[in-house]
Amino acid sequence: MNTNSFARQVDYATALRLVRDRAARVMPPATRVPVAQATGRVAATDIMARTCRPPADISAMDGYAFAHDAMVAQGRLPVAGRTVAGDVAIPLAPGHARTILTGARIPAGADCVMAAERMAVVDGTVAPATPLPACGANIRRQGEEFASGMRLVAAGQRLDWRHVALLSSQGMRDVAVIRRPRVSVLSNGAELAADAPGACPDSNAPMLASMLTGTGARVTTHAAPTDNVARQAACLHAARRGADVMVTTGGISVGDTDHMLDILRDAGARVIFRGVAIRPGRPLTVLEHGGQTIFCLPGNPGAAAICALMFVWPYLRAIMGQDMPRPGMCATADFTADAPPGVTVFIPVSLHPGPQGWQCRRVPTVGASDIIAFSRADALLAVTQDSPVRAGHLAWGMSLRADI
Repeated sequence: MNTNSFARQVDYATALRLVRDRAARVMPPATRVPVAQATGRVAATDIMARTCRPPADISAMDGYAFAHDAMVAQGRLPVAGRTVAGDVAIPLAPGHARTILTGARIPAGADCVMAAERMAVVDGTVAPATPLPACGANIRRQGEEFASGMRLVAAGQRLDWRHVALLSSQGMRDVAVIRRPRVSVLSNGAELAADAPGACPDSNAPMLASMLTGTGARVTTHAAPTDNVARQAACLHAARRGADVMVTTGGISVGDTDHMLDILRDAGARVIFRGVAIRPGRPLTVLEHGGQTIFCLPGNPGAAAICALMFVWPYLRAIMGQDMPRPGMCATADFTADAPPGVTVFIPVSLHPGPQGWQCRRVPTVGASDIIAFSRADALLAVTQDSPVRAGHLAWGMSLRADI
């Protein structure tokens, strides 16, 4: 039997479980970056509040601070002094009011703030020009937003401008984030050589680099424009240096020029699984060697894209502590589709507004080599024997768009 055959291929669920099991044993180290440069990075640890917020009782507006009982009793209070944000709050003299600005600390002796535009000022005194608010009005209480020691950001959270603001408010200048996984993508095959009689531009490496960069990984691309085993091996081993994850496209099926599996086995790589019962993408093979995870994808662009979306993408997110699927979608199908026993078939669909939500239509495709189908598709449906697509019924899929 051909040792490179797919006689022991696994099903989709098993393959995904094996990928996730592998990810659970791998975690890139943490590094520190300035908070202002943390957008898009993933928190390596829980981040706890250093202080409560607000750090003290503060005014919620520009106005006057006073004792509520004193204003009720006297109706008008003399104004003594002014407090702005950052000032030390000097205690309020009994029977007096004080000018106070937004964010300033409430002075001892005051328990109410009233907006300046709602007060009448006469000869250095103030009185309510509108109904007096309740005691405690317009005061932001110490710790009402969060307490010291509270978890502000969970490990695995992808940081954005909201978290930058939150951490900066705590005086944090840098933050521990997971180092971006280093992903090396290698396209191979003699058809990639510029002087090949049937030369083909490489679409796989740019496609995968663009896709996988979206996980937060650092991606570099390489090419082995040859079918020669020795030259392919040299290109592969050079591309693997320094990478946490290696992704190859092409050369992984059972043809005379499919050398990737033998090259990697000869180098000592261990096969995690060889082949998956999916269409397209059956040749997908995953190995590990020296702590490096290696995804060998088919060379056909459509198959390579599906394998990367369904396996490489979740793997990268998982090792960064973001074990979350891509966005899902639900739509009413206008077509019927079945899958053979034991096989998961991925069908590209376009989405269109309908009277009761999204409707999905099958995108015409010529097969695993199709590139244009993805540019016309909004989502992928995973069809199995137990989960067929039926016209007029709801179908669940994976969105290919960030806005759906």
